[in-house]
Amino acid sequence: MKLFTHFLFFLLVSVTSAAAFSAKIGVNYGTLGNNLPKPMKSVELIKTLKAKQVKLYSPVDPEILKALNETNIQVSIMVPNEILSDISVNQTMANEWVRNNLVAYYPHTLIRYLLVGNELLSRTDDANKKVWHDLVPAMRKIQFALKSFGLLEVKVGTPMLMVGMPVPMLMDVLESSSFPPSNGTFRSDIAVPVIKPLLQFLNKTKSFFFVDCYPYFAWSQSYKTVSLDYALFKGGVEYTDPVSGLTYTNMLDQLLDTLHFAMKKLEFPDIRI
Repeated sequence: MKLFTHFLFFLLVSVTSAAAFSAKIGVNYGTLGNNLPKPMKSVELIKTLKAKQVKLYSPVDPEILKALNETNIQVSIMVPNEILSDISVNQTMANEWVRNNLVAYYPHTLIRYLLVGNELLSRTDDANKKVWHDLVPAMRKIQFALKSFGLLEVKVGTPMLMVGMPVPMLMDVLESSSFPPSNGTFRSDIAVPVIKPLLQFLNKTKSFFFVDCYPYFAWSQSYKTVSLDYALFKGGVEYTDPVSGLTYTNMLDQLLDTLHFAMKKLEFPDIRI
């Protein structure tokens, strides 16, 4: 039981919503820590949770991917931020990355999502700002590599950070507060040069807008006016958007709708989240 509890500390529950892929509960599988279970043991614990999806963080771990072999668990793998700029201008490098980290394990390990970078637009130092404009070109190179291997069912995306309120040290992909959601807009420094090309790519490839959504941080910045129960799905609390007239019963739905309104303002209202 001690091992199980330790494992859960590193596997945070997440939800991926999709249409054809269907909504499934999954886990984030990180390896930053000590005294972690071996991958085979970790996968057995994932099975006991009846989780249907696993998101792996970079770098890709061959032992974990092999442990997920023949489990029928959908897997997300991630291209590290550090190599995006190189991949964005080098199709051969993109092909080799896909060959070594995806093709080598597929289809026995059911890799369904290939995430290019992680919360890249929330890193605002000068070095990372230079990489912002390499994000979508890198995604195109990865998409072309998948196509060349005949892996059209693997969706390419990139996770964005979403808090819904100004939070110290966290740069939200959105410029507006989530109160009300109908005011949702992307940050002015990324909306047209980065987000719009990203949405065009996701729309063309029928992929998803992946978002790391943090209701806790939204609540922590507005706890004097927002009930903790609202952030914890406990019910009994409602918020109505004065513009759209939509009523929300929890912070997560409100945050996701804020994102939806932001995408709508860039004329891409139908991309799945």
